Amino acid sequence: MAYRVEFRKDGAVSGEVHDLEDRATAKLVAVEQMARFDAEIAIVIDVDGSGVEVASITREAMIWDDEQISGAL
Repeated sequence: MAYRVEFRKDGAVSGEVHDLEDRATAKLVAVEQMARFDAEIAIVIDVDGSGVEVASITREAMIWDDEQISGAL
């Protein structure tokens, strides 16, 4: 598997990091690099799969959408 992190601000791509080996590493890089790219959102994309988004996090909430607890208030 390979992953890419796409950083976005105002709907436009503000930066990317490529060739990340696993999803956990991609998510770590996303959090660490959000400020560098002045991003509002970071999107983790599975490059080897269908190129689909597998996780995202917003700077405002700093909660991964794939880790939210169902049924939380």
